Amino acid sequence: MSIRALRLRTARLELRLASHEELVALGALALAGIHPPGEMPFAIAWTDDVTVESFVAHHEERLAAWRPDDWVLNLVTFLDGVPIGTQGMMAKDFARTREVSTGSWLGQDYQGRGYGTEQRAAVLELAFRGLGARAALSGALEGNAASSRVSEKLGYRIVGTSTVSPRGVPMPHTDFRLEAADWPGYPVELEGLDPGDFGLY
Repeated sequence: MSIRALRLRTARLELRLASHEELVALGALALAGIHPPGEMPFAIAWTDDVTVESFVAHHEERLAAWRPDDWVLNLVTFLDGVPIGTQGMMAKDFARTREVSTGSWLGQDYQGRGYGTEQRAAVLELAFRGLGARAALSGALEGNAASSRVSEKLGYRIVGTSTVSPRGVPMPHTDFRLEAADWPGYPVELEGLDPGDFGLY
C-alpha cells in the first residue's frame, strides 16, 4: 500500500504512519495522560480504558481495513523524531463528497505550544491542496477550548451543535466546517502522495 510513503512536513513537525514500535511508544504516551481524569474532551471516551496493546491494535486494524472509498488516515505526529500525538483525517466516498473530517490529540507535555494548530494545518493542506477537498469538518465538546481555538484560528465556521455522551451524560458538541475557498494555505511539504489511495484516479 503506497499510503505508507506519505509524509507531511511543517516547520517543526513530521506527520506519517508509524511503525509497530513507534505505535507502542505513542500508546505509552497516551496511557501517561492526555487530559485530566475528571475531564473528557473526546466524543468517544477511548482514554478511559486504553491500553498500549489496544491502542496499537486500533491503529493497525484501521490501516488494514483501508479502502479508497472508506478510509481513516491516522497520521502520527513526530517532533525531532519522537512521536508526540496523532492527527487523523477520514472520509467515506471521498471521490464524490470531497469532504473530510479530522480528529487529533497530543501528549500533555506537548500541549499549549502550537503543535495542535500546526498538525491540523498540515492535514488541511493535504486535503485541500493535495486531494482537492471542498470542505473539512471538525468538532469540539463543551469545555474543550483548545480544540475550538484551533478551529477558529484556521478559519472554520460554526455550523451547528449536536449532543454526544462519551461517559453516558449528554454534552453539547460544537460542529465546525471549513470551505476550501476560505483556506489560505499553509507551508507544508507533501511527499509520497498517491491520490489513488484516496479514491481519486
